[in-house]
Amino acid sequence: VHMPAINDIVKEKEMQRLNDFEQLVYLFENNEKNDILKSKERLVRVFMNKYEEMQKDDELWSTAMAIQMGEARYRNGLRDSFEEGKAAGKMEGKIEGKLEGERQLLHKLIEIKYHEDCVTWLQALTEEQMHIVSTLLLECDTFESLKKQLHNADMK
Repeated sequence: VHMPAINDIVKEKEMQRLNDFEQLVYLFENNEKNDILKSKERLVRVFMNKYEEMQKDDELWSTAMAIQMGEARYRNGLRDSFEEGKAAGKMEGKIEGKLEGERQLLHKLIEIKYHEDCVTWLQALTEEQMHIVSTLLLECDTFESLKKQLHNADMK
């Protein structure tokens, strides 16, 4: 029985007319844990007997345990990867935010000192160039001389 198809089967039959296997699949599909305990003891007994049979078959039990361990490692790996990615994303966001803040501050200072709109020009600068510009702001009298000295500093 395909798990989602069990709901269609329940619509055709009534819950009480399902066989043991169909009832078990219905309970698993719909995550009604308490209903498993409330269901007929026979259903629980059938399930427990199948579980015990599987435990007695060493090869089957080893395979089941290996699958379960693999799934657990996969879930834990995903969780660890998610946390690592989240931490890396936060760090990257802080760095980008800091750079953007510096860029906005430089824009404001250049606008005040030189009365120039330099947003596009600032966007093209590297982090190192922005640090140089922040120093040159104190030394240069015109925006053109600032750009020229930055160009000269890049050539060194």
